[in-house]
Amino acid sequence: MTSSASNAAKARRCFCYRGQMDDLVPPDPPLVGGRVTLRTFRESDATAVAESCQDPAIPRFTMMPEAMTVDRALLWIQRGLEWWPRGIARFAITCPPADDCLGQIGVQFDTTRNRAEAFYWLDPQARGQGLAVEALELVTRWAFEDHGIVRMQLITHLDNSPSQRVAERCGYLREGVLRAWEPVKDHQPDVVMWSRLASDPSPQ
Repeated sequence: MTSSASNAAKARRCFCYRGQMDDLVPPDPPLVGGRVTLRTFRESDATAVAESCQDPAIPRFTMMPEAMTVDRALLWIQRGLEWWPRGIARFAITCPPADDCLGQIGVQFDTTRNRAEAFYWLDPQARGQGLAVEALELVTRWAFEDHGIVRMQLITHLDNSPSQRVAERCGYLREGVLRAWEPVKDHQPDVVMWSRLASDPSPQ
């Protein structure tokens, strides 16, 4: 799979400080794979986001809030749309021909260090079909090809084996356990660091 952004975007290089970018915009045309299309979130996605987050695994393993409501999901969407110029891209995962939001895939850029970090979650009913793997591949190649990123990384909770399988299937290598890596809500858990370099072979 390849990124669908324009050649002009591929030629552009963004500069940031501590993840800040002043020119990050959604790719046009959107990122499209064999089954998945990634688009920006819409306010109308609030109900779907709130319903997905009723699955206990999502607030447990991600930064998504506990007890998500439609109103809180709407604020989350609005805030995320404002974060694009700061170098934080959030995409809704969809599976055409339907346009419903099935989950999130995101990238936080740090182009001063030529690296970026991916994050994702998927509605329980959409799991087990390889959609998260395809979405991760799309944003990984977008970061490599359109923004000159050398290293893509992601972290997973030690107990989050489904997310770890997504990383493995997308060609990310397990680097090791980072103890008490960073605060996650009321905890500071150990996590597993994964990475994929632009020079690494693409997964089959």
